[in-house]
Amino acid sequence: MPESKGMAVGVQSLDRAISLLKLVATAYKDGMRLIELVDASGLPQPTVHRLLKQLSAGGLLTQDRARKYRLGHFAYELGLVASSQYGLKELCTPFVASIAQETGDTAFLCVPSGEDAFCIERCEGVYPIKVLPVEVGHRRPLGIGGSGLALLAFLPPADRERVLEKIAPRLASFSGLNLDLLRAHIERTQADGYAVISNYAVAGVTSIGHPLFDRYGSVIAAMSVSGVASRMDGARRMMIVACLRKACEALQAKLYRLPLDSIQGGQRG
Repeated sequence: MPESKGMAVGVQSLDRAISLLKLVATAYKDGMRLIELVDASGLPQPTVHRLLKQLSAGGLLTQDRARKYRLGHFAYELGLVASSQYGLKELCTPFVASIAQETGDTAFLCVPSGEDAFCIERCEGVYPIKVLPVEVGHRRPLGIGGSGLALLAFLPPADRERVLEKIAPRLASFSGLNLDLLRAHIERTQADGYAVISNYAVAGVTSIGHPLFDRYGSVIAAMSVSGVASRMDGARRMMIVACLRKACEALQAKLYRLPLDSIQGGQRG
């Protein structure tokens, strides 16, 4: 096999293995069986079985007694090492908690991870009806929810189109969302400077998101508030937007004063 062809095959296998890891990570509470991973990935069963075997041999995955795949011990070790290098969560958590306290609703912090939004912090407000669409460690396609939409809308155009192409087959599972509807939401988000999206992630829930930029103007995270849609009227929406904007501006000012190598939170593959 020519070297260039061999490299291409290796890269394709790596991409597929990473996709399987992400699927298992998304279902970290319940785990996933082989057939579920085949259906979710769209890959041939022999390919999925081979990659799962290799990932398990490397300690990145493990199988429980129910034959479900879960993240393995080496994935845990990698997470511990990586956590010491990414300080964004620690910097943002007080701001996320303040937003939840001020609005009374649940506040989230998400970062871009390939074509997904990855939740790294969640703080609950005091309002008795809790809206908890995602947990820390959960990932959804960019464009879903307030944080995901804010992240997607402010990506560079070429990156945004690449993401849209990849997530298009997954959109229908979110209450019939499609590319045309999502593009309309993106345009509105870009015009307003913040995201508002209702019902697609969770029926009866409205989520409002605001982007967080680095000193070069690249979106590195987004904070959002989710609440019962009937509670999110016009005046309340603007109060939440003002709260999110204030927190993001204060946090950005703090980030800009830090050395470049002391904080990382940009696009993750």
